Amino acid sequence: NNTPFTMKFTVAAIALIGAALAPSSSAFVPSANKPAFKTSLSVANDLFVDATEATKIQDSVSDYYGKTLSTSEDLKTNACCTASSMPPHIKSAISNIHPTVVSKYYGCGLCVPDLLDGTTVLDLGCGAGRDVYIASQLVGKDGKVVGVDMTPEQLDVAKETQEYHAEKFGFANTEFHLGKIEDLDKIESLEDNSVDVIVSNCVINLCPDKEAVLKSCYRLLKPGGELYFSDVYSNRRVPESLRKDEVLWGECLSGALYWNDFQNLAKRCGFADPRLVEDAPITVENAEVQATINEAGQGNLDFYLATY
Repeated sequence: NNTPFTMKFTVAAIALIGAALAPSSSAFVPSANKPAFKTSLSVANDLFVDATEATKIQDSVSDYYGKTLSTSEDLKTNACCTASSMPPHIKSAISNIHPTVVSKYYGCGLCVPDLLDGTTVLDLGCGAGRDVYIASQLVGKDGKVVGVDMTPEQLDVAKETQEYHAEKFGFANTEFHLGKIEDLDKIESLEDNSVDVIVSNCVINLCPDKEAVLKSCYRLLKPGGELYFSDVYSNRRVPESLRKDEVLWGECLSGALYWNDFQNLAKRCGFADPRLVEDAPITVENAEVQATINEAGQGNLDFYLATY
């Protein structure tokens, strides 16, 4: 049966903003004092993936984005596609970016805040570098943008076009590192309290250890710094049977966090005030994906488009 179906999921643009900045209506505001982190969350074991399984997921995701997908046209769903319209200055910035970089964009939202002039920005899961090169133009010659990604094929494109973009923009202010965003402490150039803004576009859902990512973000941000990211969320916890599906992981669905689990996790890592600004369903016309979800007895598992 090839009948199209409608599936809802959430792409959330989330801002986690430090106490030195005035809170916005779309902000998570960290506690004034950094918390003493515990080793695990007090929620059901369904939230966690053991180390062996985590490595398998990371390898699978890297292969999916490095080998299975050549461009965004190869995606099976639109979970990794930006649905919202872009403001003119972002459209203008994208027009300056190399076409190959743009064609390998797999983000789900617009996660580049305004007023970045002169700041240091870190892009987690930067892929081929589209958002890095947007931010590069916004921070200007006195700013810096650092991209981190675990997929060599994607990162190669970003690095190979650095000279092109430096010439196009009139300055060079980007750097790229191969690595997992769960292991940011292994990148020596990333020091505590050194980053003004961290962005991430539909990547944290692909990480088995989301707590490690948020802890590192809190550690790296300067006082008043901001974590601003777009991602995928669900109306309930995704069951283990679906979390083992490689295609659903690659399509940004199996790694989606349940809304409440994410909010509790963010607070636990020091970001104290999650605020939902808007949300809306997105249609995904792929009968094969829906059949996989239905066969797992999860026909009521919904995924949504949202902004925090």
